[in-house]
Amino acid sequence: MNRTGRRGWTSTEGLLAACETREMRSMIGVRLFVLIGAAVICSAAARGQAVHSNHSDRFGPEVTAFLELMHQEEVELDFQIRHDEILRKDYVRSRNRIAVLRQTVLSIARETGEDRIPELHVVVGAEVDQIVDGGTKALKGVKPGSIIEGKWRYLGSVVRGEAFYTFERLTGK
Repeated sequence: MNRTGRRGWTSTEGLLAACETREMRSMIGVRLFVLIGAAVICSAAARGQAVHSNHSDRFGPEVTAFLELMHQEEVELDFQIRHDEILRKDYVRSRNRIAVLRQTVLSIARETGEDRIPELHVVVGAEVDQIVDGGTKALKGVKPGSIIEGKWRYLGSVVRGEAFYTFERLTGK
């Protein structure tokens, strides 16, 4: 019988309380900790393998490496926000920028079937003037795919909390 007068133990604490010595309790605690840790590690490894195999089956090594880089950038942002190293608005903007960049690369890879990562720039409205003279006003009436100033291909805009504009730098190949 346990402390409540019932037969059997209903929790880990009950199991530990049933142990006669401190050494036995600590040994069971350590084994339980190791077992839970192993389960977490195996689960994470299986999840990582599934994500990796999904991308590597559909895309070549360049796109797969890019997707992994974007994942690592998100991990770094999560670390920074957890440790109060960046403001929430900067975190949200950066996460959205990464999502737009990832989606653009995946769209290009699917449309062209090529394993290449073009030089892309994803900017918010206030940053467009860093790429195009005249900023967002210069983009009025410009359609996706249009060449701007002979240096940029405008790929379009996406709204994710705020408007993000995507440009591809043209190279002289």
